[in-house]
Amino acid sequence: MLTISHTFTCIASYKTLLLGLLFLFISAPITIAQVQSTNLYSSGSIYSAYGIGYPVEIETGSAKSHGIFGITSVNQEVAGLTNPAFWSQTYYTQGASGLGLQSIELKNTRTTGVSTLFEKGYLQLLFPIKSSEFGVSIGLYPVTRSNLKLISTEEFLSYGDTVGYNSELQQIGGLNKFEVGFGWEVNDQISIGYAPSVAFFSLRTSEAFSFSSSLYSQQIQKLTISGAAFSQRLGVAASFRNVFRIQDKISVGATVNIPFNMTLRQNYSTEKEIESGSKTVDLSNILTSKKGAMRLPLEYAAGIGYAPHNRFNISVEGQFQQWSDYTNDLIGNDGAIMADRMRLGFGAQFHPYKKVQNGFFSRFKYSAGLSYDSGHITVQGKEIRTLWLHTGLGILSRSPSSIDLSLRYGFRGTTDGNLIKENIWAIGLSVNLAEIMFLRPKLQ
Repeated sequence: MLTISHTFTCIASYKTLLLGLLFLFISAPITIAQVQSTNLYSSGSIYSAYGIGYPVEIETGSAKSHGIFGITSVNQEVAGLTNPAFWSQTYYTQGASGLGLQSIELKNTRTTGVSTLFEKGYLQLLFPIKSSEFGVSIGLYPVTRSNLKLISTEEFLSYGDTVGYNSELQQIGGLNKFEVGFGWEVNDQISIGYAPSVAFFSLRTSEAFSFSSSLYSQQIQKLTISGAAFSQRLGVAASFRNVFRIQDKISVGATVNIPFNMTLRQNYSTEKEIESGSKTVDLSNILTSKKGAMRLPLEYAAGIGYAPHNRFNISVEGQFQQWSDYTNDLIGNDGAIMADRMRLGFGAQFHPYKKVQNGFFSRFKYSAGLSYDSGHITVQGKEIRTLWLHTGLGILSRSPSSIDLSLRYGFRGTTDGNLIKENIWAIGLSVNLAEIMFLRPKLQ
């Protein structure tokens, strides 16, 4: 077992093996076929392997269904997490959460495969300290996420015999935030918001080895990197009525996520089966560095929305993330180059239920749109871009509670240079509960 254990002892082997398995994923049909996993949580985009994971979208289902990010608010029933300024507009105590399911078809110039990802979304509670003037939000949500499982089957010679072994590499984790912030209505047109948070990072890379020969015992190697830091963001929103016609509305908004630094710590261990059971050995002493710094980049966004009347609205929004300023002393980019990310979204909604009608199809909210994402990494000189087509359906009750269903189809990456292209079907469910499960305001 000395030959195998020495081969995989060095901590640098984790990233090297990940790159090697990525290469095998690209080049070998047997590997790509095994990307399908019964563990939905740990199988997602191949591009989540780079850096600290792929950036996560935290917009509400209503915004996601028509391609925007939630920076503006035109005919929206749910404040959401994206722009803190909207938290001033709530009248009811609300609770909102979202889930998603993605089916990803991966292909290159040689073969194809399928991966499935169940996404755990955000959780938000919104309290009107002073109705429609001052609100407080408590939120828990992901910022980046890595969900990846790669399986490799290899052979080696040992004492004249051929021994087969499986290597299952799994990378799970990312950056998350626990946030408590407020929104305040300055006057009838302008609102502002401030949201401080604790950002906490955890990324676990594990690799399990199993052998066809009883001469070699199974073992699991684990690398865990974690850290926490203080972060903050700001938001502003404004709305104007009766601009071009009676009862129309223009809504504008902007947000800024302030850059911050985080100290990371890493631990390295191996768990090996022995005759009496299993034994865990701390190998952190072989790490080049147990501690390092990470810097998260500046992010800002802005948008404008217009509603000619309360049953129809359109919105255009953009977001910029300066990933070229991202640095990390402990986690490499695995050959990728971090690049500034630009997202653009355009969409429209139709709200027939806001006019008294009797038809069944008049009880819903309909959405459609498209968005473009330039990506935050370049691989082999190629930008990993994503184009999304959006549609959705909103189901509303007589109270402010609602359910939003979103359906998206996206194209990510490229097959140029034998890279991976992903065709993605994404289904999202966003639930906003108000008045029914929470405190009902007393009638005046």
